[in-house]
Formats: sequence, structure tokens, C-alpha cells
Amino acid sequence: MTSLVVPIELRWGDQDSYGHINNVAVLRILEEARARAFWSPPGRPGGTGVFPALEPSQQVWALVADFQLRYRQQLPYQREPVNVEMSIPRVGGASFVIDYAVTLSAAESSPRVSAQSTLVMVDRDSGAPQRLSPEVRRRLREYAPDLSA
Repeated sequence: MTSLVVPIELRWGDQDSYGHINNVAVLRILEEARARAFWSPPGRPGGTGVFPALEPSQQVWALVADFQLRYRQQLPYQREPVNVEMSIPRVGGASFVIDYAVTLSAAESSPRVSAQSTLVMVDRDSGAPQRLSPEVRRRLREYAPDLSA
């Protein structure tokens, strides 16, 4: 598998006065897609995510260290979910990078929004970086872009 597509519902209140999705709402949409894609749902240990459910009591946290966002076209409000396609172009010792592409539908070939975030695994108490386990690194690499295309 080279990428993962997560449909995200828009909220009426996500619109700004121009009728397109507000920049703060775009970040929420990307955050929601990331959490659904890579973390198991709460109350389901050993779920489908690469990481366990997001809980404040966990000893190791994933923190956003960097975020870059590009608006390529307006993202208008619609009742159907938008598609957030994600891939993992880089996996480091204690960090990984996620590429995002937001489209209105699966038929749309050019993203309305593209973004990239770097997440770093840190110890909850000390803030020190924590290395990704070999298993997590392997699972993240399953979402590497297909360079043969």
C-alpha cells in the first residue's frame, strides 16, 4: 500500500464569509484524518492503527514538530466528505513525515490543499525524543509513496 485515503466530513461552521473552508478548519480536517489513519480508536486495544489510541496517560506522545500547508484551489463547503490522501515519505529514528492531499472527490486529480507534517515521538515527562520501534517503522513504511509510478 502506498497511500491511505480517509474521508472527512465538513461542518457548516467550517466555512468563512467567502463560502470556502476556513484555514483553521483545514488544519482540523488534516488532524482528524491523521488520527483516524494512524491511531487505533479509543477502547480498542490492538486496533487497526499503527499507534495505540491517543490517551494523555501514554508515556510516549506524538507531537507535531513542523507543519507546511499550501492552498492550491479554494476548498468550498460540500455535504459529501472530502478525501484526505496521506503517505509517509520519510521515517527517521524518532520522527516521521506525513504528506497530505485534500480533494473534493476521488475523481478529482489535483489537490485543493497539500500539506506536510513532521511528527516526533517524545517522552511525556521529559520531552526527550523516543525512537520508533522496528515494528512501527515497518508499518509506517507500508505507506511510503510508490516511486515507480
